[in-house]
Parts: sequence; structure tokens; C-alpha cells
Amino acid sequence: MVAAIVGAETLPPVPQDEHDLAGLLYPESAWMFVWGRRLLRDVVGERVSRFLIGRLDAGCWSVLCRDAAWLAVRCADDVSPAAPVHVVSSESAQDALAYAAAGLMADEGVAVTSHLLQDLGLLRHEPDDLGFRRWTLTEQGAAMASVSQRDGHARYGDGALSLNRALGRIVSYVVLPADSAAGGGPSLKLHDVLTALALHHLPDDFGVSTGEELPKGKMLKGYGSTDERYLFTLDTPFERMRLAGNVEQYARHLYVLRHPLRTYPGFPVNATTVPMSGTERMREPSTGGRGYLLPNSIASLLGTGDLFEVSPWEGGRLLKNGTALR
Repeated sequence: MVAAIVGAETLPPVPQDEHDLAGLLYPESAWMFVWGRRLLRDVVGERVSRFLIGRLDAGCWSVLCRDAAWLAVRCADDVSPAAPVHVVSSESAQDALAYAAAGLMADEGVAVTSHLLQDLGLLRHEPDDLGFRRWTLTEQGAAMASVSQRDGHARYGDGALSLNRALGRIVSYVVLPADSAAGGGPSLKLHDVLTALALHHLPDDFGVSTGEELPKGKMLKGYGSTDERYLFTLDTPFERMRLAGNVEQYARHLYVLRHPLRTYPGFPVNATTVPMSGTERMREPSTGGRGYLLPNSIASLLGTGDLFEVSPWEGGRLLKNGTALR
């Protein structure tokens, strides 16, 4: 990740339209912002509201774009109008988003554990001479610890994680508290670890697209909140929609496009778990179908008349007489 701390004078005029920014993401994934929000919702819950795209607000982290640079911005708490206090520039939108997401997780006190470090490839366990498995740094973890000692590396805050609580100890679940003075021995910067966590959950080149225009009459389905910004073709398996639980917990909604609509194909999740089918587990993960990232939330598009909702009976009738398209 290459990032540099810059001055607030580098900021573009705001607000910036999120769908317009999604169009600037190519050759990165147009679904980058969706995946970032999903990660933060999983980790910090309702505090995901402090993560903004194209806007600034007090106490929030924002991702903006100016020319070819993507900016991660932290605004001061309880100051109006919003006053940027930390601005970092990256060539990659994914790097800027990961930086902002890590900053928000750090602000919210997200805990780092030995098992998280293991999942990120920073710790592993090896047997000692007596066969007891003990925590040790991986090559990747040692490289991050080395970077953590360098000054001038762009990061947010001075929180550090002392690895003395884990290294050499018999494998167990260890919480590593963040401290501005980690003490002797190897340590990792909290923001570096949380940035790695964010990057681990962002789409890379999954969902890269220059866009696709859906025709008038296209019928799409959705199960989640109308606050979401994506819908799916009728043949899309539920497991590809990244909703908790199973399909029986949700009402299916059918929508028809009143006008042609510019979208970005993709999904809010890459791999899926093998879904349940009745009482027998299917042998392969779900595939097929297609998702579309919309220019605004479902609720907004319903309000402007770009979409209209139909009942299952009406949807079947429209498909049968050719008025609606699968």
C-alpha cells in the first residue's frame, strides 16, 4: 500500500456523487464501496454511518477523488462545517478505502486478537521440542513489524500492539491491546493491522466493469432493505446476495425498470458457502445469476419512478406477455 499524508488544500469540492465515483474506479472494482461498507457493518455495526463516500461530516471518515488521486479523510469531531484533520492520498481507491476503514475501526476500538493475526498471515503456530504448539511470527508478520518501526510511513494514530503477549506462548486466544508505547520486543502498528484486515476483505479485481445499461422492462429481485444499492436477476441464488440467515426469513421483492438504467454488474460477495437445499446439502457452491450496482438506493429509484415494484402475480403476468424481461 502506497499512501502519503497531504494537506487539506488538496481536497476536491464536495459533495461528490457516489455513482459518479464508482464510474471512476475502473480498472478497480465498481463494487469497492459496497464491499467496504459491508465489512464495516460487520465489524462496527451501526457506526458504519461514520463512513462516507464523496461527502464530509464531523467525526467521519470519507473517501474522495481528485484528478487521479483517491483521498482518505478524517474530519474533526463536533465541528461544523466539517474540518479535515487527517488527509492521505493514494493512487488506488482500494488503498484509500482500506486506510479510511482502518481509521474508523481504530476509532471504534476494534480489538485485535492472535487468531485475527493468524487469519491475516501474520502469526502461525509451530510445535516446540515437547510438541506444544506456540505462536511465532510469519515472514509476512516480521516484514510488517519492521515497517512498524519506520517513521514517515503514512498511518493514523500511534496505537501499537506488543507481540510479547503471544510470541513463544502456547497457542490460546489472546487479545492484544493497543498502546501508544508497546514496550520492548516486536510490535505491530494498530492501523497497519486494521488496514491489512480491510484489504483482505475488499474485492481486488472482482466486479471490475465499465458499466452496463439495462433495458426498459428489465425485472430484478431483491430481499434486503430498500436502502441497498443493488438488485439481482431472477435466477440469482440467495447465497450470492450476502444476506444473513436463509431465504425463508425475507420477503422477495420484484422490481421493473421504467427506463433504461446504467449499472455495474457484480456481487456484494465473491465466494459463497455451500447452501442448504431442503434437508440435503448441495455439493457445489452457488453460481449463476447476476447482480447490478444501481446509481442510487432502491428507495430513491422507487421515489424517482425509475423502478416500480410488482407483486409476484403481476410479475409473472408481465413476463408472460413480454412486457417485462428476465
